[in-house]
Formats: sequence, structure tokens, C-alpha cells
Amino acid sequence: MQVDTDTLTAWFTLFNQKYFGGHLPIPTLAAGKSRTRLGSLTWRYRRRLLAKQPCGYTIRISNYYDADEICFKSVLLHEMIHLYIVFGKIKDTSPHGTVFRREMQRINADGWQISVSAKVAGMAKSASVKSRKRQRIVLAVAMKDGKRLLSVVSPRYVKMIDKAVRLSENVERHSWHVSSDEYFAAFPTVRTPKGRIVTPDVFNKMLASMTPANP
Repeated sequence: MQVDTDTLTAWFTLFNQKYFGGHLPIPTLAAGKSRTRLGSLTWRYRRRLLAKQPCGYTIRISNYYDADEICFKSVLLHEMIHLYIVFGKIKDTSPHGTVFRREMQRINADGWQISVSAKVAGMAKSASVKSRKRQRIVLAVAMKDGKRLLSVVSPRYVKMIDKAVRLSENVERHSWHVSSDEYFAAFPTVRTPKGRIVTPDVFNKMLASMTPANP
């Protein structure tokens, strides 16, 4: 299952009335792709006289993992408890302290699965994430001694490495490419002019399968 803004808004409105008396401010609700956090609450401050007032709340729920409706709703409720504490300027013993745990237990009495921290280890990626293939910048180098090298390069270092390769007397030719082939998943992403030696057959095969690119 995946969530969107309309779904999150409907859930938030229902839970706000049912568990918080409709007193929570309506935040910006967004679906993201975080790999490390299933949900998050952020806000900013505006100064009022001598005090700072929290405002501009945003709740993000991650669509990175394949979760069921109860999981998504429980994550949203987790963030709504945080919003309840921040908006109400309630002092707690820690980010998931006495107040948070009290509210968590109160709401979980209805059968929800709110937890102090959601464990993402072992969760399956969503279909939309699986379908997205990582694009890598690949440098292909033919050496004058007959060696063929392939290298996955960090985007920030492409121009520097291209200049170094052009100045090398041992390079016969080189070219830049973009590839989503999982063949390169095991390659380190380099920041210096180095690569992995491959056979001429593999070299030519990968050249034919990649999209040419300019450094």
C-alpha cells in the first residue's frame, strides 16, 4: 500500500477529532521516500514578544516501504502525538518520554500499533521503489597496453577525473556513460582516476548497453 496527501488528510482529520478533541493544528501532510524513518514531524519558530512560538508544522510519511493500512495509520498517530506535545508546549522527559508513552498507550487501547521507534530492518521495499533503477556515471577507459577499465564515478569528481585521464599518456581513449545496469552495483564509487579491469568482451558489451554522456 502507498499513501498520498488526500489519504493522510482524511486520516488526520478523523484522528484529530477522535483522539485529540479536534485541537491539533492542521499541518502540511506529505508522502516521502525516506529509507530510515517511516514518519517525521518538523516545524519552525516565530518570535512573539519574548517567546518563540512553534508554527509551520509538517508531517511526512514514507512510502519507501510496503506497509499495510494499520502500519501507516499508526505511524501517522505517532507523529500526531509529537504534534500534540509540541503544539501544547508540554514538557516531556525525553522525545519519547512519559507524556509520549502515556498518549501512545491511550491510543493503542483502540488496537493501533504505535511504537516508540519503528523498525525498518527487514521491511520490503514498495513496488514503486523497486521499479526505480539507480543511474550511475560510468567511465570507460581503453589503455594503450590493451587493458580495458570500467569505473563508477562520483558526479562531483567527473570533471577532475576527465581532465586527469585526458592528460595521461597511457590512455588510448576514454568515454563517459550513464547506466542503470545492476552489473555496476558492486563497483565502488570513485573520486580518483582508477577503475576495474575487465575483459574486452565485457568492455564492449557494456559500452553497447550504456547511454553516452558528456563530462
